[in-house]
Amino acid sequence: MLRTLKFKGVYKSDQDDILRSFYFPALAAADRYDRAVGYFSASSLSEAAQALTIFIKGDGLIRLVVGAFTAQSDIDAVREGLRLKEVSERIGADLLAAVTGVDDELFQHRFKALAWLVAHDRLEIRVALRPNGIYHDKVGIITDAQGDAVVFSGSANESAAALLPTHNYESINVFPTWLPELAPWHEPHRESFARLWDNKSRGTVVIDLPTALKENLLEVASTLDAPPDSEREAQIAARLRALEAVDEAEPASRLPRAPDTINGMPFKMREHQLEALRAWQANGYRGIFDLATGAGKTITAVYAAVQMAKGVPGLAVVIAAPYQSLADQWCEILEAFNIRPLQCYVSKENWHEDLRKRVLDMQGGSDTFQAIVVVNRTLQTPEFQAALGRIPGNRLLWIGDECHHHGSESLASALPSNAAYRIGLSATPMHYLDEQRNDRLKTYYGDVVFSYTLAQAIADKVLTPYNYYPSVVPLTADEAGEFISLSDDIARAFMREGKSSGPPSTMLTALLMKRARIIGSAANKMAALQTTLAEQPPQQHALFYCGDGQVDMDGMEADDGAEDSQPTRQIEAVSRLLDGQGWKVSRFTARESRRERESILQSFKTGAIDGLVAIKCLDEGIDVPACSIAYILASSRDPRQFIQRRGRILRRSPGKTIANIHDYIVVLPEDAHDESGAARKLITAELKRVAEFSGLAENRNEAYAALRPILTAYDLEHVL
Repeated sequence: MLRTLKFKGVYKSDQDDILRSFYFPALAAADRYDRAVGYFSASSLSEAAQALTIFIKGDGLIRLVVGAFTAQSDIDAVREGLRLKEVSERIGADLLAAVTGVDDELFQHRFKALAWLVAHDRLEIRVALRPNGIYHDKVGIITDAQGDAVVFSGSANESAAALLPTHNYESINVFPTWLPELAPWHEPHRESFARLWDNKSRGTVVIDLPTALKENLLEVASTLDAPPDSEREAQIAARLRALEAVDEAEPASRLPRAPDTINGMPFKMREHQLEALRAWQANGYRGIFDLATGAGKTITAVYAAVQMAKGVPGLAVVIAAPYQSLADQWCEILEAFNIRPLQCYVSKENWHEDLRKRVLDMQGGSDTFQAIVVVNRTLQTPEFQAALGRIPGNRLLWIGDECHHHGSESLASALPSNAAYRIGLSATPMHYLDEQRNDRLKTYYGDVVFSYTLAQAIADKVLTPYNYYPSVVPLTADEAGEFISLSDDIARAFMREGKSSGPPSTMLTALLMKRARIIGSAANKMAALQTTLAEQPPQQHALFYCGDGQVDMDGMEADDGAEDSQPTRQIEAVSRLLDGQGWKVSRFTARESRRERESILQSFKTGAIDGLVAIKCLDEGIDVPACSIAYILASSRDPRQFIQRRGRILRRSPGKTIANIHDYIVVLPEDAHDESGAARKLITAELKRVAEFSGLAENRNEAYAALRPILTAYDLEHVL
């Protein structure tokens, strides 16, 4: 009986072991447990399951509510009885992705307890969806057979950091219901949970546990010989507390270290990575790594930081990434090396004061190691620049991810001039037109000290081998006329601007972009894609790279839903075509919010959708190793774009033995009148790129046979 237990009104983690002194005894006396834990994550699920190994011994029931991100359109659709299955499947894929592959011992033990309870119909889980945010209440109601209950709430979020006494300072407030004077505090929580469970809470929609996660729980339960044991849980938790205590007592344990495994695989540096570091060291700890996309440039740089931390007391590592998505990926990898960086992006309020304090510690020499991850936009702010300038330069390792961005005037001026150690990372460090940009990059980082090509990466089995399927697509007569006219204008503009090593003028840039848009959105590409797709069923983990221009839909089949003679954005036309052929795809463009893109990528990785239809958002850094097939409908003359895209497709992934690339290559029609030869010159450059693609492919003979007629017409047979 709960009444026989002595509860404190407030439990504080600096004085109480909240797990042992509150959860264990309370749940041991309970026959019903209602819990709302806020946002769903592996840690929240683990801590929602704390002490349930004791609860298993009885026959009580549990109702658990977790929160998930969603959009207003989903809320409206579910309320109206529409698209519930679609929304549930997507949310389920997100939830499953959050717990799949987590190898934490305590999480696994508690997850098995949840699985056992679900399999024995003693645990029901529902998901609370809210627009523009998440369900974030944190309340628990523990009830016994006599109807007495203990209601608790407070700042102790469901995470290890909140509930282990060696972590953050947290507290919970406890309200026994048999004390009448506490009714004003516990009744609102009980009523709120009841409304939530019955899907009557204003502004929130509650759905049943998605099938994907429930099936996973049942699968885990089927492997259990016996229910998880509470004593085992207590032992694991005690060991974690002991390890945390060691960390607090011994700062050296917080130093970076190489992990035993990464993503479930034994960790070992590859020879090309070590060779890159030796070349960097020989060049005075400065230089650019020109590593093929997917060859492990991030791991190489982090390993450099780990090794340097051993010999440079108080080392400060600052990593600059172009986008938040890349910064997040850096933070994930750094965690694997026991590095917990300060994240200087999103809101200034999240990092400014903490950065100021850390810089003071660095200046005073009291820090043994420090790491900071910043995005380029934040890097240029006065607040970050002021802090960066105060970090002792003789202990500063600067790492520039996708460092080709740092050749611009604005970013080059924001780089720390006092940094003693510098690493630039890029698969495409040099700009193909702008020598001034290249000079600024090399002035700061030094020369390219190590290169690792795609051919080497495939030969070393660092990247996945691939098949290449080129489709030759002629421009329409109108497109060809405009393309030739623009090419002549561009040639004249280049002549006027002379041999300047600087960037193209605004007018020339506009002409180049307009011509590139014709190539990227050539109307005949849609018919060619339709022919390709007609030969195969929908496949998972596919990427479709589109141009940002419009296409004429007249060439499409009449029943595809297009309006005759109406130009349509290529990404919309491709999405419509795929939908008509049974593909489940999502767009991935700058129009989608960061949160939407995270959700889309999770759905892509888990197979909830077949493919992504993208414009440029996947060109740099976004990690989608599961991708096994790509359709390149648009590419620019800039080699950086196709090098990045090709590397994105060839990343290694479990079960992935071959990648397939379908490329749609634009050429002039045979009767085109290109008197100056300027247009033909551009097509020739494009075909050289195609030849490089083809030459490294597993099916190079097949690819050559498809390309031979057009290579012969352009006198380019020698390039293969």
